[in-house]
Amino acid sequence: MKTTKYLLFIFGLVCYAGLFAQADINNKLLKINRKIDSIVQSKSRQFETELQQIDNKLSNRQLNKKEAEKAKKRLAKQYAEDLDYTIYKLAGDLKRIGKGSYITDSIIDNRTAYNIRKVKLYSRFYYKRESCKNKNTHTYVFLTLGLNNVLDRDKVESIEFSPYGYIQSRFFEIGMDWKTNFLHKKAFLVYGFSFIWNTLKPGGNKYHVVSNDTVNIVTHPYDLERSKLRHIWLKVPLSIELNFPDSKRGHLNLSAGIYGKFRLITKQKLTYFADGNSHDEVIKDDYTMPNFAYGLTGAVGGTDWSVYADYDLTPLFKNSKTHLISLGLKWRL
Repeated sequence: MKTTKYLLFIFGLVCYAGLFAQADINNKLLKINRKIDSIVQSKSRQFETELQQIDNKLSNRQLNKKEAEKAKKRLAKQYAEDLDYTIYKLAGDLKRIGKGSYITDSIIDNRTAYNIRKVKLYSRFYYKRESCKNKNTHTYVFLTLGLNNVLDRDKVESIEFSPYGYIQSRFFEIGMDWKTNFLHKKAFLVYGFSFIWNTLKPGGNKYHVVSNDTVNIVTHPYDLERSKLRHIWLKVPLSIELNFPDSKRGHLNLSAGIYGKFRLITKQKLTYFADGNSHDEVIKDDYTMPNFAYGLTGAVGGTDWSVYADYDLTPLFKNSKTHLISLGLKWRL
């Protein structure tokens, strides 16, 4: 009986010592947590104050824009490095106190974590963003969707008599372009390459026929469910893009240039009904299209999107005076 009492007494002492030790650890962790919170809040206020001081000097013309940007970059780097070192030391203290059973993220409360992100991560992202702004060339992948049609003898009014449907004739484009700054970020040289899938769909149960090196659009002997002429090109553009910054509305970009393109594939797809059955027909032919074409291009829009138009100066078909015109929306990814 006495042995049992002794065992229970010893067990109670061990539990009490364990709880006391745990309470002591928690108190130390809480103190470090408060210390982290205090340091980060102080760094946050100092960082914002010094940024504001630089902006004030810029407004008072004590610094020019280039000097202000360098000062901001230097300040952001300094605060990022200071916080890195501070958090590293305190995280080590947390692990030593908890004997490896605690990790920093489980101890730091939401307010402290927010302040860490506000100063440390903002400082780093700001520094990286400023570094990216100083790059002379930027690379983009882009997608374009739009509509095709043709002009006869370069006359805009001729589109009213076009044999092709306005909405049915579409194109899709995917490619890459590079923007190189050459006039203090106000003008860029834009160049790259893309692949274009053009489709022309005549209406009125008609399709394309080649006769004596001339393409004619004639009525099909059967009822057509589908009639489209698809031509795929490799395009190489070269443009000058002007940048008009506006602090309230972002950036307005205007561009104009030229392009050359190489024809890869041309084929006509027909679906028609004959003898009560549906028939699919694919005709691969050049349809007298040139192997190389060139034209003019222009666009207006923002940094990541634009509305642009292409106009082929090369006739679409041999022995014709019709020229392809395209209007589309472009997204830079």
